[in-house]
Amino acid sequence: MSTTFELILNQQRAWATRQGLKYDINGYTLSLDDNLFCSLSPQTREEFESGKGDELGERGNRGKIQALHSSSALVINVFEYWRHHKIEAVAQACGAPSGMTEMRFEERHPTPLGGVPPHLDVEFLGPNVRPLAIESKFTELYRRKTKRQIKDKYLNYKGLWAQLPGCEKLIRRIYEEQEGKTSFSFLDAPQLLKHALGLTGKFGTNGFELLYLWYDLPSPEAEKHRQEIKDFQRYVKDEVYFRQMTYQELFSVMGRSLDADKNYLTYLGERYFSSV
Repeated sequence: MSTTFELILNQQRAWATRQGLKYDINGYTLSLDDNLFCSLSPQTREEFESGKGDELGERGNRGKIQALHSSSALVINVFEYWRHHKIEAVAQACGAPSGMTEMRFEERHPTPLGGVPPHLDVEFLGPNVRPLAIESKFTELYRRKTKRQIKDKYLNYKGLWAQLPGCEKLIRRIYEEQEGKTSFSFLDAPQLLKHALGLTGKFGTNGFELLYLWYDLPSPEAEKHRQEIKDFQRYVKDEVYFRQMTYQELFSVMGRSLDADKNYLTYLGERYFSSV
């Protein structure tokens, strides 16, 4: 029986075959543009090139974003279109208030610990409006290892979590579980906590909203993942404006309420939201 990850990968390969697109044995398209609805704008390319995820590749090597199952490709295929249209519209489809005027990919918010902070997939900003930060997941949640590594510095730096005691309680719980398999088997809770830490340092307590946007494929893994999201919310609800939304829900909203190009919606529908 195929795993959930394999089902998604087979879906993506079947889509590429129908489009006449070639890909290698690992499911990587032969060119970047083959994997995208529209080419990267100069601003988007610069944002990804400044990141540390090697998404675009370097020195002639292919980037991770050329994988048919790439989460970054999904993000770009859903959001890049709106950089050329009305950013506020897609932000509102994600549940943001009106007034968003700027969209950024791969945004980072450092913490007092230094090092490379986690990269947000999308961030919406506007004057006099609470920023919306988005962490996106595609296939990762269906194939991640269950062990979550948390470095000692996240627990030993004095005052690091002073504004986020609930978050600190949760990260200590996960740290204590590290000798075995953490109870967060599918949700990367440490990554979300690190986002909350950096965003709080930048925008203050409750000065932002963190949206967890994920790809739902009905399965035991997806159901367990939903329960883990609820567990996470239980710890952070008084400190972080945190919501979850599936890509399927977002696509439904876009189809109903946004004045989007038919070719764009057809591309997304046929590639990501048809029956597996």
